[in-house]
Amino acid sequence: MGVASGHLVLVVGPSGAGKDAVMMGARAALKAEDNVVFPRRFVTRLSNPDAEDHVSMTEMEFAVAVADGAFALWWRAHGNSYGIGRFVESHLDSGAIVVVNCSRASVTDARDRFAKVTVIEITAPEDVLVRRIVARGRETPEQARERVLRKVPDYPSGVRVERVVNDRSLDEAVRRFCAILRSLDGAQLCPGRADEALALPTP
Repeated sequence: MGVASGHLVLVVGPSGAGKDAVMMGARAALKAEDNVVFPRRFVTRLSNPDAEDHVSMTEMEFAVAVADGAFALWWRAHGNSYGIGRFVESHLDSGAIVVVNCSRASVTDARDRFAKVTVIEITAPEDVLVRRIVARGRETPEQARERVLRKVPDYPSGVRVERVVNDRSLDEAVRRFCAILRSLDGAQLCPGRADEALALPTP
C-alpha cells in the first residue's frame, strides 16, 4: 500500500481557547475549497446545537465501534469517548487536508499512524482563558485558573506545531488558521467529498 498523499491536521488547545469557534469560521471560509475536509467526531454525549456538531453515540455503541476497528483515532477525555471515523483515510489517500478537533494526548498515536501530521494549537493568554471559562457559569475563578494551569504532555518529536493565539477578534484567528491550512500540501479532492454524510464508520 502506498503512502497517503494527504495531510492530517490535529487541532488542540486548552478550555476557553475557542477551538470550536475558530474551526467553524475556517470551515465556512474554506467551503469552496473541496480539498479541505472537516469531519464530524463521534462522541458519547448528546448533540448541542450551540456547540460542536458531532455524531452522538452511547458508550456501548462506541465500544463496539472500537472493537470493530471503526476509528482512525479515538481517545477519552472529560468523562466522554471521542472518535474519528476511518473514512478519513480515504480522504487522505485522495490527497486531502483533513482537519480534526483532537486531544493533545492523541498526537503521538496520529504521528505513528499517518505520514503527514501537523498540529495547530489554538490558545490565548491565561487571563483570557480564565475569563472565558468563568463566563460559561460552570466553574469558579479558582477552578478555572486551576484548569488553565494544569500540566499538559509535551508534543512528540518530529511533529510540526503551529499556533493560533485567539485573543483578539475571531476573524483574525480564523484568517491565521486558514493561512496555515493553505500552506500545507494537499491535492484537490473530488467534488462533494468534503461534507460527507456520517453514519457509524466501518473499516
